[in-house]
Amino acid sequence: MFGLMSTMCFGSCIDASLVKAMADAQDDLVQCFLGLRVFATLPAITGLIFRHRWRKLVELRQQQEEMYLPLIDARRRDRRANRSHDGEPPAYVDTLVDLRVPDEHAIGGGGSDRRMKRRRKLTDGELVGLCSEFVGAGTEPAAAALQWIMANLAKRPGVQRALREEIDAAVDADAGEVGDEVVARLQYLNAVIMEGLRLHPTVPMVFRQVRLERETADVLIINKVMAGDHVVVDGRRLPAGTAVLFPLDILAQDKTAWADPLEFRPERFMTGGEGEGVSLVAAAGSAGEMRMMPFGRMCPGMGVAVLHLGYFVANLVREFEWTEADGDHAVDLRPHVGFFTVMQRPLRARLVRRRRQANPLGWD
Repeated sequence: MFGLMSTMCFGSCIDASLVKAMADAQDDLVQCFLGLRVFATLPAITGLIFRHRWRKLVELRQQQEEMYLPLIDARRRDRRANRSHDGEPPAYVDTLVDLRVPDEHAIGGGGSDRRMKRRRKLTDGELVGLCSEFVGAGTEPAAAALQWIMANLAKRPGVQRALREEIDAAVDADAGEVGDEVVARLQYLNAVIMEGLRLHPTVPMVFRQVRLERETADVLIINKVMAGDHVVVDGRRLPAGTAVLFPLDILAQDKTAWADPLEFRPERFMTGGEGEGVSLVAAAGSAGEMRMMPFGRMCPGMGVAVLHLGYFVANLVREFEWTEADGDHAVDLRPHVGFFTVMQRPLRARLVRRRRQANPLGWD
């Protein structure tokens, strides 16, 4: 999945060994972030006490710059020379190279409004940071969710069989893969994805800040905080501006919203189930109840993540029969909560190839 996100970010001409090095650096960066929470308190002091952690983060960032900047520069040169890439769509980095942002540090008269109208290119550091965020945020949560879903399918052969029957009925036997246009039509596949995201949200928790809305005769005033403002939540008085932290798995385990909430049962998202019509997000300002939140309330990458999950799950189930491994390698659905919520023991399963013809996907 990291290879797919790297291709979307930089284009298709990336060496496999470089993709592997980039993925390793991204994993190291995520692990490093877990130890950086100490810098939120008295950063000047903790920066001295934990200088080795900070030095490690700087080294990882330098590694990323050494790998990413040549790829970014290559795309810049291609665009200046008007070189095409065999009809492939623009890469994410192409949009960043073209982007111009307000230059808040511009020198000159005319006040802040005039300075904000001046626009500049992104710096190399900003480009590396945005590319790192793109491949990281597009890989880690989706890869964790894919593992959770395949683990549940390995443990539940009946669900796997029903999903495979839907896929086989929708795809010609000699088709090379289950394409995204087919994935979008598979209702039971969508139910499997939704159930996996409900039961195993890969983002452990989110922060929100207490905000108030006031309505005057002419306008709706949002986020205006005044002395004494507060809201009452579950009998508790929360002043405006209070940061609230809540774990997302609580939504998945709410017995008032879900029947047998700890069971992996995709049928709940089919017609007539209690999850029929449930959305992954709520529109801004809406009063709609949120019964699951695997990506945060308004994650911009949600659509891509769901598309990738559907594609990989459909093709993995079509190509292989998944069964639980024996003994110490049996599926263990206990979570390990870190930067993301992953399986405490990574999935090990027995795979039997179903189709003997040539494998156009290149999976071994």
